[in-house]
Amino acid sequence: MSWFKRVKHGILTKTQDKKPTPDGLWHKCPECKDPTSTKEFEANLWVCPSCNHHDRIGSREYFSILFDEGKFKEMDENLVSGDPLHFEDTKPYVQRLESSIKKSGLNDAVRTAIGKIHGIK
Repeated sequence: MSWFKRVKHGILTKTQDKKPTPDGLWHKCPECKDPTSTKEFEANLWVCPSCNHHDRIGSREYFSILFDEGKFKEMDENLVSGDPLHFEDTKPYVQRLESSIKKSGLNDAVRTAIGKIHGIK
């Protein structure tokens, strides 16, 4: 009478026995969906080793790649956008600026820096 017996399929690990995976340990490629360790992904300059998909990077990562030994001097880092027209749509532009600064940790949308590239300044 095996047709009365229910066979369990799938993962049988209890929720309390599961070990959490630390955030930032793995990167999943948005193109091929292959997981790669974050260290390997950064060492490969944010390019997927499986499908060569070039992931988006921020200015910090770009400057570390672009300049010799990742050394550079940021220009106008204290420059903050203004609102001389007092623009407003669904919320005031000043609120949008504040939330953007808080989210990104940067004062402006554009960053400029000087440094050496292949020994040339």
